[in-house]
Amino acid sequence: MVLTTSAAGSQLIRILRSQTKTSTRLLNTLPKVASAATCPLPLSNNTNTAFSSSNTTATTARGLVTSTQPMSMGATAGQTLAQLASDNPHVEVIRYEHKNVKWTMRHVEYFADCLAVGLLENGLKPGDAMLSWLPSHFSEQHILQFACSKAGFVLYNLDPSLAITDPAAAKTALSKALELSEATCLFTQEAGDDVNYTQLVKEVIPEIRIFGFESGMPFFTPRFPNLRFPIHTGFDQWEKEGMLPLKHMLVPSGELNNLLDASGEKLDGKTPLLGEFALDKSGIPEKKGKTLSNDEVLKGNVFPQVSSILSKQYTEVKGVGVVF
Repeated sequence: MVLTTSAAGSQLIRILRSQTKTSTRLLNTLPKVASAATCPLPLSNNTNTAFSSSNTTATTARGLVTSTQPMSMGATAGQTLAQLASDNPHVEVIRYEHKNVKWTMRHVEYFADCLAVGLLENGLKPGDAMLSWLPSHFSEQHILQFACSKAGFVLYNLDPSLAITDPAAAKTALSKALELSEATCLFTQEAGDDVNYTQLVKEVIPEIRIFGFESGMPFFTPRFPNLRFPIHTGFDQWEKEGMLPLKHMLVPSGELNNLLDASGEKLDGKTPLLGEFALDKSGIPEKKGKTLSNDEVLKGNVFPQVSSILSKQYTEVKGVGVVF
């Protein structure tokens, strides 16, 4: 049998052959795909899959950096974190064992940047004081430390463990710390070690009982006129309408540099970061102590987890707490 084609069919065949040759020439002009040996791979099984093509630093099987570039001198802890996260986003730096949460450099940078932006976008300014009533092993505490460095806030710390043995003294200590520090924000855990910390905060700041942020009005208490945001680490606002969940203060806009430029503040290693209290024998603040700069905090290893993260040293953190 002899197959024949019409004139129209012959014309269609010639067109298809011409397009096939053109496609082949275009494919030959594309760059060759790099081999698997030269392609950068994620360092962990985290859901973050974006990575920096500039990350050529050698790593071990656990994601620890074995050769690093020196940190820039005179930078804040937050600025150094941003650079390291850009160069080594998938380096695993910390794991909270009791929460089964592991963070890479990119995770730490993301949360710290979001918190710094959230605080600045709510009208706070570099130089404002923050009071942390969080345990030292909380992930929220470490993120707050970096956020304060990024935004130029001065962080004061009050040990929450006093509330376990002496709730009355703990309330006195909190009241005195708020007064001395003139803190614009108070950060506290919701509950822990059989202590309801938000309830203690309400007893120190009774206005929280009758205030609700859903009204859109600014928070105010004549007892501590500088305080604008009582913040807790819980996940709901049931019977805590006068306090904000920390997760609501995270703003992933990436506008940190623009906000700092608008404030006119230039941050560097000499920018104040940590305010200290002079305590009496009961652990109650008596007066303000020294104020340490970013450089002094890092050189003195005052924030151990911050120092280990900036050194790219993988750390396992133990202790009881809630997931951030």
